[in-house]
Amino acid sequence: MYLKDGSRGEDVKTVQEILKQLGYAPGKIDGWFGDKTENAVVTFQEENNLYSDGIIGPNTWRALHRSLEIHLDEQINPPIHNNYQPELMDWVRVPADKYRDGYDRFFLREDAAEAYSKIRETIIEAGGKLTSSGARRSLNANVGASRSATSFHYTGRALDLFVGSGMENRGRDPYVISSDGDRYWRVYTRADGGDQMDIDAVTYGSRNRGRATSGRFIDLTGLFEKEGFKRIRARRSFFSGGSWLGAEWWHFQYEKELEKGVSMFGRELLKVYTEDQVHSTPPWRHKDRVFGVNWF
Repeated sequence: MYLKDGSRGEDVKTVQEILKQLGYAPGKIDGWFGDKTENAVVTFQEENNLYSDGIIGPNTWRALHRSLEIHLDEQINPPIHNNYQPELMDWVRVPADKYRDGYDRFFLREDAAEAYSKIRETIIEAGGKLTSSGARRSLNANVGASRSATSFHYTGRALDLFVGSGMENRGRDPYVISSDGDRYWRVYTRADGGDQMDIDAVTYGSRNRGRATSGRFIDLTGLFEKEGFKRIRARRSFFSGGSWLGAEWWHFQYEKELEKGVSMFGRELLKVYTEDQVHSTPPWRHKDRVFGVNWF
């Protein structure tokens, strides 16, 4: 396997489909290896500790398929009930609104799932959407600069809205996003039952300056915060031409009952996994990280 800029054919189309499923942006799925596909390959390579030359050789080809396998397993196949030991929390499957290539369900640990369900009920009643790029992350997923080994996704405490459901088209997207200072975003859901608002909305193409967007919206960030979900900052590189994946507007993590300086990453893992399951995995190496100190 050797594909690069200018290549054409079904293998290129397969690569594009995998990249899109993994959340990258290869452009149109047309079997032509153009600039957008090359940029998506480079980003994938950088985030998976591969030589970032934009070429699909044997190593990148294998990494793509392995990443897709893990990604699908994260969202489709995890157990709904945890039968390993009774004191462990269950992984609960919750519904989402399928938007483009997003998912129509994902998995959270049971208390986070209950909180999410309250948010979803409010949004659906108002005529809005809750999209998904997934939640649960495999213990054996690749880690790197953009995929932390201590992510809340491992513990069942985090979810991602579909990355293509906002910041693309202010007049069409289910969500509009505005700057909230200090690299934070505020996410609004388009909903007929929402309040009439004028929002200074940003896009991937206009990251540092918004444009007034009018419509009926619900403050989704506020709803998440009410139920114990917190947002995270965008990466600094996003504002200086870095990858669009650094926006992070889609990520919310359930921080309820976590105590700064006390709660530990390893203990949170052991609420949904046995030690035998997590032993020797990348996240377990950071089991002693403390919330608010060296863990987020």
